[in-house]
Amino acid sequence: MTSRPRTQTGLLLAALLLPLAAAALIMTGRGNDPVRDAGWPEGALAVANLESRVGWWEGPPFGGGQWQFQYRGDTAACAQALAAFAAIRAPALEVVLHDGPQEGAFLKDPGQLQLETRIDWAFTVWNPASWHRLFNDPTSVFLSDQPSFRRPVDPPRLDVYLGGGTVDWAKVTVPPGLRVRDERATTAGVEVTGGALVHVEVYDMATGKPVPGARLLAERQATGNAAGAARYEQVGEAVSDAAGRVQVDKLPAGTLRLSVTAAGYAPRRLAQEHYGERTFKHYAVELASAATLSGVVQDTAGQPVASVRVRADNSMALDGRGYGAPTPAEALTDAAGHFELAGLAAGYTQLRVRAPGYTSGDSAIHAVPATDVVIHVGRTGRIAVSVVDAQGQPMATLKGNPIMVEVEPKGGARVGTWGGSAQVKDDGTFEFTEVWPGEYRVSSRPNPGSGGVSSAPDPCVRLEPGGQVEIKLVYAAGP
Repeated sequence: MTSRPRTQTGLLLAALLLPLAAAALIMTGRGNDPVRDAGWPEGALAVANLESRVGWWEGPPFGGGQWQFQYRGDTAACAQALAAFAAIRAPALEVVLHDGPQEGAFLKDPGQLQLETRIDWAFTVWNPASWHRLFNDPTSVFLSDQPSFRRPVDPPRLDVYLGGGTVDWAKVTVPPGLRVRDERATTAGVEVTGGALVHVEVYDMATGKPVPGARLLAERQATGNAAGAARYEQVGEAVSDAAGRVQVDKLPAGTLRLSVTAAGYAPRRLAQEHYGERTFKHYAVELASAATLSGVVQDTAGQPVASVRVRADNSMALDGRGYGAPTPAEALTDAAGHFELAGLAAGYTQLRVRAPGYTSGDSAIHAVPATDVVIHVGRTGRIAVSVVDAQGQPMATLKGNPIMVEVEPKGGARVGTWGGSAQVKDDGTFEFTEVWPGEYRVSSRPNPGSGGVSSAPDPCVRLEPGGQVEIKLVYAAGP
């Protein structure tokens, strides 16, 4: 698939700003049917195919490469998994102990509410090449806000959930060579009651000193949101002491977003993950000084452009690693084309612009703070596509399958180019708007399926700034 998301209906187009091809969905499965080696370290396949496996998933959405296999069993089955895990040939192997019980979200089936979804341990392994393409491409800062950005590949990991199942860890002998990290609250001497507990240490990135008075905020996504940006509601809050330590407790189970703010510092998103009723988590976070970036937006003639939305994207702090904000900083240009983004992390950022009828191919990494940034935008255009059969009659389906039309750069999709795809309307037409000027190749296919399609006179079109082109695609054989 390309880097554009695909669904069955509606307009599907986006700037191809991703560094690699991307799958739009996480793949999942239940049961223990054998899987094939997907480029994992030697020995990982034997763990993946243990009989105690009850399900699996593969992600992340942008390119895949991370696999997790989930298991259910008793002490003997867990010991067998540990022995197989220890046989993996990798620079490091990690075992993490958690308070259970743990539920496998992808094991749920709305049609079978009685289905057992508990898991007792999980095996997570990466295809190293996928990791490096996602997080270590020196030409891209995409996904810079992820903890894995510019990091070595995570080692194969076995997460064991103790409590609620039948594994007695005291009777398990851990094979030599495994690195065990115990994240259970009891081991840390912490009592978790009434909900999850999160402990955070906050430091100044530039000095390494603790930050007193930092605010730790826990939020969950509000239900019943209207279309648009996600809305969050607060479920916990606390302020750090003189040593920069802060904790919130009694957090509800579910997916929570944690963020940290402090006077004089840029707010930072700390984590967004699932927490259970007995989860205990400890984090250390560094805050960067808050800074401002300002500049102007101009058209290709050097004239200011008003009402352009400018957003900081893929921000990085002075350590060169990602610094995700709870909410991206945005500003609207005034009549003079001026914008100002405050509260950014001192370091670096990319800028994205949005305005009807305009686009920008700016992919520069800008230093923060700055006061003289100039962003040039150009006029976009439209490509109107119609699909007909050999007799010139409109086609919306082929053998019962809806027809898709696709627009890609003539030289092929690559970073920094525009592309789009959509299902044609009932009259066999679709119009792509906000298309960047350039040369494009237009094609069509049924979804799912494939079929010969030709266009007259040429499937390639040239779009000028502010222009519109029309192209007719003719299927050699009618429906």
